[in-house]
Amino acid sequence: MNSLTLALLKPAQVFTVGFLLTALLPAIAQSAQPAQSAPLPQQPPVIEVIHSDAEVITGTESLLQQGYAVQQYNLDAPRHVLARLSQHLPAHQAAAQQQLEQQLQARGPQSLHQQLLTAYQGLSLATQYRLDRYPAVVFEQGRAVVYGVTDLHQALLRYRQWQKSLQPGGAR
Repeated sequence: MNSLTLALLKPAQVFTVGFLLTALLPAIAQSAQPAQSAPLPQQPPVIEVIHSDAEVITGTESLLQQGYAVQQYNLDAPRHVLARLSQHLPAHQAAAQQQLEQQLQARGPQSLHQQLLTAYQGLSLATQYRLDRYPAVVFEQGRAVVYGVTDLHQALLRYRQWQKSLQPGGAR
């Protein structure tokens, strides 16, 4: 959440959002893990896509149909969760906190916890992989990254070209 987003929130909402983030971020950081195992040579690679709302990612469906595992992480997801939480909160801090606590009781704290874990997973992976921009298409748990490409077929082609260049006699 940037300063512009914070400026649009009421003071009670900023406090409430800050309180939630302080309480839940340690758990979020611990739970975000990259895709499980490195692909075997005969298996299609796991493709992780880190992007924002500004990018339209194409090619996902056809790669899924071809047997690829495609996992997308939207860096704007935390903002969406927090916006839903702070929607319709009163301006008074105590009233906003009370209303938020009632919402949490009605939904169950685990529901919010899971939503935030999922929402922040992209940011956690981007940090873990030391990505410096997005969109980023990640292969082999961060060993290979294709930046700036939103067509997954093009990203996969570039990844395969890179792999080929590593083989003896491959293009360099």
